[in-house]
Amino acid sequence: MIFLIFIIIPIIEIAIFISIGTNIGILNTIGIILITALVGIYLVRRQGINLLFNAQKNMSQGIMPTEEIKGGIFLLVSGLLLITPGFFTDCIGFSIFLKPVQNFVAFKAKQYFQSRTRRY
Repeated sequence: MIFLIFIIIPIIEIAIFISIGTNIGILNTIGIILITALVGIYLVRRQGINLLFNAQKNMSQGIMPTEEIKGGIFLLVSGLLLITPGFFTDCIGFSIFLKPVQNFVAFKAKQYFQSRTRRY
C-alpha cells in the first residue's frame, strides 16, 4: 500500500505540474509552489506555537494534553505535505489544518484500530 502511494502521488503531481505549467507558464507555476510552501511553513509554525502553549497550560493544570498531541500529529503530517512541492499534496496538507477533517480522520483511525484489536 505505501509503495503504491509513493508511486501514484508523484505521478499525480507531475500531471498537475504539466497541466498548470502549460496553462500559466513555468515561472508562475514555480512561484505558486514557493508561495504555498512559505504559507504552509508560516501556518505550521503559528499553529505549532499555539499547540505548545495550550499543552503547557493544560499540563500545569494537571490535564493530559490529548487534543494537543492529536493536533501535533496532524500538524506534523500537514507540514510535511505543505513543504513537499506539489499542488495535490498542498491541497491535502491545507485540508488537514481544518478541524472537521482532523476529527473525521481521527474517528476513522480510531475505528480502524479498534476493529484490528478486536480480532486478536
